[in-house]
Amino acid sequence: GLVNQIDYAYENEDGTPKALADNAEIKDLYDTVIEQYEAGLSAGLAQWGEDWATGFQKDAFATMLCPAWMTGTIESNSGGVDGWNVADVFPGGGGNWGGSFLTVPASGEHTEEAKELAAWLTAPEQQTAAFEEAGNFPSQLEAQESEQVQSYTNEFMNDAPVGQIFSNRAQAIEGNPFKGPNYFAIHQAVQQGIERVETTGEEPEKSWEKTLAAYDALGL
Repeated sequence: GLVNQIDYAYENEDGTPKALADNAEIKDLYDTVIEQYEAGLSAGLAQWGEDWATGFQKDAFATMLCPAWMTGTIESNSGGVDGWNVADVFPGGGGNWGGSFLTVPASGEHTEEAKELAAWLTAPEQQTAAFEEAGNFPSQLEAQESEQVQSYTNEFMNDAPVGQIFSNRAQAIEGNPFKGPNYFAIHQAVQQGIERVETTGEEPEKSWEKTLAAYDALGL
């Protein structure tokens, strides 16, 4: 979540990778997250793993990062568990944890029809319907500002006014994080460094050394 607030986290504007060993900004964030772990503020579970999914039924979490689409994941894993809510807060303002996109291959047999379908699927009306059904926050400003989105509440999340909350979080985003060709490979190495500490108790600096080695192994 914190990395998604940095304009150029792992790469320069031209797409060339930053040397991770010299990337003080990322190391500071790594240390910040580790400090929370050392303070006892971690469930010690790797996200998306089986134990993580089971944790929803065992009161493993007090809170978690929740982009709009995560509300659906939480609800699907928390069947029969009450008490979830959404808070209109996030350190540093706002952040953008990914999204969805549509593409039409030039080699397709029906490219014009496919373009029309893509335009229809991403129109404000359909984006609003998707948000109401699955929590996918709309990218279209017209949809974000609509009465349907602004007044929408999530019954499972204690009737939280999620339409207004996620609109506020979107407006709080500053900058535009760049994710070039090497972003995800580098980010995975950093994430794995944190997971080693949180899930196996590995010493933080030793795990960071392994992260730097993993970065070097990428051959960038």
